[in-house]
Amino acid sequence: MKLLTTLSECDWITEGIAEMTNGTVAHCLPPVFPSYVKILHSIYEDLSVQNDQLTWQEEDKARALGPEPKTETERILAEAFSRSTLVYGGAGPGSRLTRIRWAELARRLGVPFVPTLSAASFTRQFPGGSWPRHLIGPNEGNLVGSERDALVSVLRSHTDTGRILFHFWLLATTEWESDKVFEGSLDEADLFPDKRLGVRCTPTHWFPEDRSWLVCSDYDLTFSLVGGSEVLIQQLLNHPVLECVPVSPETRVDRNADLESTVH
Repeated sequence: MKLLTTLSECDWITEGIAEMTNGTVAHCLPPVFPSYVKILHSIYEDLSVQNDQLTWQEEDKARALGPEPKTETERILAEAFSRSTLVYGGAGPGSRLTRIRWAELARRLGVPFVPTLSAASFTRQFPGGSWPRHLIGPNEGNLVGSERDALVSVLRSHTDTGRILFHFWLLATTEWESDKVFEGSLDEADLFPDKRLGVRCTPTHWFPEDRSWLVCSDYDLTFSLVGGSEVLIQQLLNHPVLECVPVSPETRVDRNADLESTVH
């Protein structure tokens, strides 16, 4: 893995999305591919949580303050908690996780399973905007290891060059002061983020030298986007590990996108 000294390898992406409408697939991936897909980041149920009514917000507040604020500091904290909402958190040491597909959660909540679906679509269904404690929502900007490995297994048969470029936006990093681009192999995709200092997300963009496909994991989105050939995209849609929905360059990706798509 080699850190490049310029961002020029990514100019085609920057130039390709510069004039596109903000909040759409085309603002993340240039509209130059025959087909596009959205990979939904995994959601889990924590079987160790017995109280189905408990929310992440309620548990966090109870842990921090106890049953009744007594001191001035506790009262200030209580007021701060009342003005903010913990939407959801991650797994703990005693968690027993089982994956739940977005399609299944959408069915349970009566939410249409549409290409514009996002984690916000589910959040709006929970009173107060905090998920039930037994549900662990999808990662922002990160493919978990099983998702990344499944994606790589499909990309491998569509990659003729050994040289892969990995681009990180500044907000996908923890220690750097500007965007960065690395050069490596497809098998080195597993270095990010856990094995590379200064990185907190899956690469913002990664692609082969011939630009035959492009993956985007925006630091602020709970899904990843892939552009490529129709055959590649169909293989991703059919993969048993990945949960995908087809999209187009015009598909909205903002948190309110599904509201517009369900209005008739």
